[in-house]
Amino acid sequence: MIIYTYEGVKIEIIVDLHSHTTFSDGDLDPSKLVKLAHDSGLRALSVTDHDTIEGLDIVERECAKRGLKFIPGIEFTSKLDLPDIELHVLGYGFDREEESLLKMLDEAKHNANEYCEKVCSMLESHEWVIDRSTLENVSGIPTRHDIAQSVVNKGMSNFDFHNQWLSETSPHTIEMKKFPAAETIKAIHNAGGIAICAHLLRTLDMYHDMHMLPFVTESLVNYGVDGFEVFYGNSSIEQIGTMFNISKSKDLLMTGGSDYHGPGRTGRCMLGRYNIQGHGFDQRELVRFLEKDITPP
Repeated sequence: MIIYTYEGVKIEIIVDLHSHTTFSDGDLDPSKLVKLAHDSGLRALSVTDHDTIEGLDIVERECAKRGLKFIPGIEFTSKLDLPDIELHVLGYGFDREEESLLKMLDEAKHNANEYCEKVCSMLESHEWVIDRSTLENVSGIPTRHDIAQSVVNKGMSNFDFHNQWLSETSPHTIEMKKFPAAETIKAIHNAGGIAICAHLLRTLDMYHDMHMLPFVTESLVNYGVDGFEVFYGNSSIEQIGTMFNISKSKDLLMTGGSDYHGPGRTGRCMLGRYNIQGHGFDQRELVRFLEKDITPP
């Protein structure tokens, strides 16, 4: 169990349902991430790499060796048309061999490779030098983080480079093909999983679309979303309260996670140290619930 103090309040964490490895845009390989989770005191872990499940077999083996409960996870890069934004959907407890899910993941990898090539060409047209061997050797799926790391003459942090050149709100942004949120939720359900909307407030704030919160939440409910990531990273008590009240009013599942990407990441939360202040969050019951869904139907 992780015990720490946030704004004078003692917080106890046993599960982290949002983390990333080198199979997408994380800094730690699966073995090192699981070791960190164990050494930190977590009892259960879900790795939710972007648009890939290629690292999950390793995570499962490492969790078994260290006595951690393992919950299969993924973070799909999806989209809404109204408002026109990128939206991330977390999937848990799905059948990793389900045919339509595997087809969707193959398409996601193709889209990521195509996007990567377009972005690298754009950057090179602006005289950025790309070390393409870095991208050729990525595990899992290429991400914006991998592209930022491949630029050898940027003279700035990956964080700043990403914001200026690769973010969705950058003037240089290139559109990547994404699955509609409704399609993503349906695919997760077809594979026997649970679909959770990730960090919705952070997403809407990034696009300056916070006024669309009621419309977006209602749309996602109509699409069949199972819940929201209420307890996210460094969320304030007010932010938690907003998502808690929405989830409770619609009788939806509430999850929590750090969105851990690695040590020293600017603006990121450390593994297992996300904020759960202000409301009851039965982590043990949540883990028991998700464990029921990890056996394929």
